Amino acid sequence: LAQDFSQARLHPPVLCTSPPNQQPIMSAAPPTAAAAATATATATAVVKAAPKFFATPPFFGHVEALFPPVKNAEQLKQLSLGPLCMMVLAALQLLKRKITGTNASKLWEDTWKFISKAEARDKLGRFVQYAIRAITGSLQYAAPDHPLNVWVPAMKEMQTTLAWARRTMRWGKFMPHVPKLAKAIENGDALEATTCVILITFIIQDHIYWLLKVGALKFQSYTPVQWHRRNLRLITVNHVLNFILCGRTIKRIRDKQAEGDSKYSGSKEAVAKADKEVYDNKKQMFRLVLTFIQMLHVAQIKKMDDWYIGIMGMMSSYLDAAKQWPGN
Repeated sequence: LAQDFSQARLHPPVLCTSPPNQQPIMSAAPPTAAAAATATATATAVVKAAPKFFATPPFFGHVEALFPPVKNAEQLKQLSLGPLCMMVLAALQLLKRKITGTNASKLWEDTWKFISKAEARDKLGRFVQYAIRAITGSLQYAAPDHPLNVWVPAMKEMQTTLAWARRTMRWGKFMPHVPKLAKAIENGDALEATTCVILITFIIQDHIYWLLKVGALKFQSYTPVQWHRRNLRLITVNHVLNFILCGRTIKRIRDKQAEGDSKYSGSKEAVAKADKEVYDNKKQMFRLVLTFIQMLHVAQIKKMDDWYIGIMGMMSSYLDAAKQWPGN
């Protein structure tokens, strides 16, 4: 383009002398060296000043391009990681198809249905959080040269990232508890209403903690961590009240069975239903004991060891996550 532009600038048409009865003949004046250099520089400047459609090359010649220049073997490994994982998954699926004659998998389908639920992802993230707490807590008693110690900073960063990801996705989680609160008030159920009041308040104050952390709010009397720990004391009280609520539910079921209530007695189905509700409430009571101890530690009410608090958190998270598995 620069050369074409130069030729156009350096060869302007001129009129040459022609015979009287003929039309003038067009000719070009010979270029000079200075004019050639000036024209070339001008053309180059015009080309460079032309706007580019892509900020960076999309396909080749840039580290962010689809096919970047490979400088060493380490970079090649990094670029191959994603495609290799994809190829392994594809190969396993083809192998399964060859062995079983079908591409369908009940376990695979249930797994992606499970992780598609927001509540399931939340509890799974909580499980990983407490697993990290258990590992890092155990490493406090390990030798300084333990091979896992080099991973402690990364594990703690993962733990913090998971906590904030879960907290971000909990916005609006108080909403289903508002109708429950209204129903409990209408029924005159003080215990149920109190647990709803505390839970709704806790979730709203957890949202405030998020706003404090990102800097959208500023409190003179509280740092974000102090606000968070105070809020954990509130939910700790709720664990006690929910424990009492579960005990009350079990007692009411047993009383109705003693009275011969057809809902809980008189047939195998009714008795099985009653036994399942009693079992579920007992399991919930066990979970509440675990979470109560966890909150005492996390809220810094009572300092304990991270390793067994982490194990307790994994157990309670598993009980919560299991409810989200398809079919449960």
